[in-house]
Amino acid sequence: MANNLTKQFIRNNLTADVRTLALGSHPDGVDMQYALTQISGWQAARLKVPLWAATEDIVYPKHLSLEQCTSQYIAQYKASFIEGLLGSGFKMADITGGMGVDCFFISRSASQVQYNEMSAELCDCARANFKALGRPEIEISCSTAEDFISHPEPDSLDLIYLDPARRGDAGRKLISISDCQPDTVALQDDLLHIAPKVMVKLSPMLDISRALTELRHVSRVMVIGLEGECKEITLLMQRDFDAEPTITAVDINSNGTPEMAVSSAKSNENALPLPITDPQQLQPGTFISEPSAPYMKSALFRTIAARTGTALLHPDTHLFWSKTEPARFPGRTFMIEGIIPFDKKSLASIIKTQANLSVRNFPESASQLQRRLKIRDGGTRYLIATTLSDSRRILLNLCKPKIK
Repeated sequence: MANNLTKQFIRNNLTADVRTLALGSHPDGVDMQYALTQISGWQAARLKVPLWAATEDIVYPKHLSLEQCTSQYIAQYKASFIEGLLGSGFKMADITGGMGVDCFFISRSASQVQYNEMSAELCDCARANFKALGRPEIEISCSTAEDFISHPEPDSLDLIYLDPARRGDAGRKLISISDCQPDTVALQDDLLHIAPKVMVKLSPMLDISRALTELRHVSRVMVIGLEGECKEITLLMQRDFDAEPTITAVDINSNGTPEMAVSSAKSNENALPLPITDPQQLQPGTFISEPSAPYMKSALFRTIAARTGTALLHPDTHLFWSKTEPARFPGRTFMIEGIIPFDKKSLASIIKTQANLSVRNFPESASQLQRRLKIRDGGTRYLIATTLSDSRRILLNLCKPKIK
C-alpha cells in the first residue's frame, strides 16, 4: 500500500500530465512509479469506468489491463441482460477476472460470486477495489482458467463469464477464438458441465459465422457498440441449446443509454425482402442513413430496412434511402443536397474543397479518393462515394438534417 505522502501526491496531481510529472521533481518519500500508475489509471477510468474514478481507494494496475477492460456502460448492459435471464440470487464465476469491471456489475444481482485471475497483481487490485466498491464478499482466487474449472462440481454455478485474452506474442492481436487464452473452443464442454450458461466476451473483429461453427449451443450473439464504435461481440452458450441463435446489435450512447436494439435469427433475416432503391428516387431533399458499426457488424440489413421503412441503394451498398427522415434509425442520417456523377467534368466542382469523405461499396479507399480529388478533411459537407443498383458510381453530397 502507498504511504500517506504518495497518496497526497496522487490526489494533488490527478489531472496533471503524466509525462510532465515523470520528468519533474517530486517530494522525498513519494513512490513515483506507483503514483504515476495510479494517476494514469484514474485518468483512463474517468472516461471508461467512471464509478471507479469516483470511488476512493481504487487501485489501478498497469495500463494494458485498463485498455482491455470493459467500459462501464457495456458492463452494465450485460449485467442487465443477465439479470433478465437469471433473475437475482444466482451463483456465478468470472474465470478471467481482469480489472473486475464485468464481474462487479454482474455481481450486484448474484448471491455468490467468484473472481478468478491468473495475474497476482490484478487479484490484489480486485481485492482492494471490490472492498472500496462495497462488495468485499466476492471470493478471489489466483489461477489459470483451466485450473479453476478443474475444481468445481457439476452444476455448482448458474453462470460462467470469461473474456479470453485477445493478444498473442509481442502484442499481436488475435481474432480466432481458439487462438485466444484460454481456448474456449477446447473448454466449452467442461464449462457447460459446470454451469448451464456461459457468456464469452470476444473481439469485435471476430467473424460471427466462424464463431458459430467453433462454439456449440450458442443461443445469443450480442454485437455491442459504444457511441457508434463496435466494442465487442458477446456470445451466450446454453447447455443443450440446439436451435438457431438470435443476433442482437445495440449501440450505447454517451449517457450509458442503449439505443434501438435490432434482433433477428439469420433465417428470419434472410426470409425478409431486400428492398432496393430505384436510382431515380435519389433527389435533393430526400435522406440517406448509415448504420453505426455494431449494426453493420450484425449484417441484419433486411431487418433494419423493415423496421425503419428504408431501402438500400444496392445489395452490397449498406446505405439506406428514404423519402422522409426516418423517425428512429440505428446510425446517422443525412439529407441529400446533390448527386455528383463520377466523371471528370462533374468532379471538377469538388476538387480542392473541404468535406468529410467516406466510401461504401466503391473500388477506391477514402484516402485514395481524398488524395486524387485533393479534398481537405472536415467542414459541414459530407461526401460518400458509392455504387447504385444500376452499377453507376456517384458521390452523394450530403448535409446533416436541420433540427426540428
